[in-house]
Amino acid sequence: MSSTSQPLLGTRSTDTSVSAWWASRSRDVLSLLTVLLLLGTGLGIWVYGTLPTSDPSTNPHEYALSTDNIRHHLSKLLDIAREHNNSRSVTTGHSASGTYVLSQLERFGNCDAHKQRFVSPVWTVTQPPTLCVREPYRVDYIHETDFELMRYGGRSANITRGRVAVARACTADKVGDVGGRVVVVTSKCLLFETAFMLEQMGARAVVFVRSAQYKQPSRARVRLVEWREGDPLMTIPVLSATHSVGQVLTHASRVDIETHSQIDEVETFNILCVGRTGDPRNTIIVGAHLDSVRNGPGINDNGSGSSSILEIQLTLAHTKFDPHNRLVFAWWGAEEDGLLGSRHFVHTMAHNWTNKWSVYEPRIEWSDIALDLNFDMLASPNYIALVHNGTDAPRNARIGSQRIQRVFENYFARHQYTYEVTDMRGGSDFLPFVQNGVPAGGVLTGAGELKTIKERLVHGGLARAALDTCYHRDCDTLLNINIDALQKMSRAAMYAVSTLASTVDLRGYLAGHPEF
Repeated sequence: MSSTSQPLLGTRSTDTSVSAWWASRSRDVLSLLTVLLLLGTGLGIWVYGTLPTSDPSTNPHEYALSTDNIRHHLSKLLDIAREHNNSRSVTTGHSASGTYVLSQLERFGNCDAHKQRFVSPVWTVTQPPTLCVREPYRVDYIHETDFELMRYGGRSANITRGRVAVARACTADKVGDVGGRVVVVTSKCLLFETAFMLEQMGARAVVFVRSAQYKQPSRARVRLVEWREGDPLMTIPVLSATHSVGQVLTHASRVDIETHSQIDEVETFNILCVGRTGDPRNTIIVGAHLDSVRNGPGINDNGSGSSSILEIQLTLAHTKFDPHNRLVFAWWGAEEDGLLGSRHFVHTMAHNWTNKWSVYEPRIEWSDIALDLNFDMLASPNYIALVHNGTDAPRNARIGSQRIQRVFENYFARHQYTYEVTDMRGGSDFLPFVQNGVPAGGVLTGAGELKTIKERLVHGGLARAALDTCYHRDCDTLLNINIDALQKMSRAAMYAVSTLASTVDLRGYLAGHPEF
């Protein structure tokens, strides 16, 4: 019995000893845990204090920029859109948007601000077009699925039983007689040049047939890329058809086409805010387009960019920033109509374009412009922080564009923010600059492209969803603004602006000199 009872006595004895040990040592253990907690807290505070994100003393202008103020500008732009049929396009709320920007610059800015006026062609569709084969048999086609009226594709027309001619070449000597006919173009030709040639030869309408790889008709612009006042525009209808529809059209003898569209040439403007200090021989252009599409208020595209650079200018004025290099802020007009505002500015400076308003413009020498910074869509709701790839720039602007890219990448690395590099081949107002040898760069947060699963794992948000589901739509309002993105990207813009404006040998930096 004693042998069976001994383990019980031993267990009871162990419990007693543990309790006694804990009673005598608990205070010491708690003290040790308290010390470790305090050490951990202190270490955390020290680490946080030394993280790149905690550097307001070394980057004061970046931290002085108020996201709330930017959002206030956005609310004003939204109010303007609501007063102009929910749009800030060239023919709706753009003019009032410009009035607001100028009023802010005149009250709180530090620059000489003025409008640079130019003319923009505005193309409007009032009703959907129709396309129907009448002979040798009747086929009615579906708009946007089978065919599309191309942008700037002429004015309204009603063609009944129009005779068809097929053009399998792109030059006048090879297309044959097209007078009074609807010309179906099957070759891969330059759009405007070919369509305008056919119009001059007497064609009633033009239909471009897409190659089999494309399943949808095209909505490309049928207009000179660098259009300016006095250049021609299409008057006859210009359509795009899918490859399968094109196969039927080439065997048709007669078709019906009805379009309801118009092209108006309207006066619009850029706003230029020319800095009063800094070396004018090293001028930095800080640009964002101010207009929206006709179909929406454009609060992300591009109220976010234009409001950010407005607040950057006002913040630099308020903090009495003294740049080494001159800053010129620019709010471009008619970007949504084909970068017409920035193209006008560049070609006025680089190629001596003039118009009836040019005499009133302050003189800016093209050779003085060292670089262009462009900010277009900084607050997409499902955003990815994107930096333009300077390697995509033409050779004569590539090294400088790569150096600008490095400045933005330094910002994201310093804050340990995730980002990706995206192409810089087209789609926004940096393009006229790099095409004319001026380095450029910028940041953005994406438009209608879908976020991949891999990107979601890195950047968060929703996979297989658009970065901006309201891109070019009427829902691009304040509710479409991602405040986190707006703060990150506007501060990235401020960092780049203040850093490059303070760089002493800016041209040397852009040229890739090894000391930088």
